[in-house]
Amino acid sequence: MGVRYMEDVERLAVEDRVAWERLDGTCVVITGATGLIGGLLARALARRNEVVGAGIRIVLPVRNLAKAQEAFGKAEGVRIVVWDASSGKVPELDACDFVVHCASNTDSRLMVERPVETIATTVTGTRAMLELARVHDARMCFVSSMEVYGSGAAGRLDESRGGELDAMSVRSSYPQAKQLAETLCASYAGEYGTNVCVARLAQSFGPGIANTDRRVFAEFARCCMEGRDIALLTDGSKQNMYVYTADAARALLTLVTRGERGLAYNVANEDTYCSIYQMAQMVASTFGTTTQVTRVTDEDAARRYAVSGSICMDVSRMRALGWEPDYQLVELYRRMIDDWSA
Repeated sequence: MGVRYMEDVERLAVEDRVAWERLDGTCVVITGATGLIGGLLARALARRNEVVGAGIRIVLPVRNLAKAQEAFGKAEGVRIVVWDASSGKVPELDACDFVVHCASNTDSRLMVERPVETIATTVTGTRAMLELARVHDARMCFVSSMEVYGSGAAGRLDESRGGELDAMSVRSSYPQAKQLAETLCASYAGEYGTNVCVARLAQSFGPGIANTDRRVFAEFARCCMEGRDIALLTDGSKQNMYVYTADAARALLTLVTRGERGLAYNVANEDTYCSIYQMAQMVASTFGTTTQVTRVTDEDAARRYAVSGSICMDVSRMRALGWEPDYQLVELYRRMIDDWSA
């Protein structure tokens, strides 16, 4: 891991805006620990154990045991258990106080090439974690996505508003599964009283993103570093928000300790709202020397991406819990590129 990433781990481990008094000395289950946000959370909690002796018991259900052992085998307070989200099995644990369910496919190519597995992993994995939370009377945060808003709508989208999704589009496997998983969370909260809330994350990036990542924001950064033009495979009109990885991780810790049962929360930096084309121009002008932005028609590649539209999320519900994002879009890129360059 790069220097910027480790800075984020260190800072998050002692972040005074997190309700550590509720987490220290408890058992926290984190899925998706071999991924971006789950991995950052797990490392931050393990580092907190080392720095302040927090005594947090960190349980990481993972499918790839070897990868998890390489990353967390020597981390303080960490227990790794083998778990496949698509199996629907509930991990057998003696105790569980908090669950942060991050495990998910985030590769747009796989959403198109393996849509059935995308749906199964999301829905059955979420139900298994909900059962775990129900049995142990634990607090849970399910990590959803801004993609549940589909093509979005005019104006700011609060958590009560929906968006249009084409149920017959294979690419909808991801947002439709996230929507169903959200409804499962609401159903467990309503029927069983399970203390679960939902985090609808904007696209999250920063240090920790692999320099081989296939998503467009990573490709923009690579183009600048390599002196290549940025070639857009769509018209670039889609408008989104973004959020820094450590800001997202802190939001999840806020929600799992303070979030209200049965509610969804938008997690984004409102100042990052822009079109894909505008973001490409910003990256090219800030980090590139001869880099230009061009549009290339590629219908086959374009169908891998989420539908075009405008997703401008209202983050006031999240802010009411005391959460504020720290990093702007240019800083997301700068810190990610710093780690790649190092």
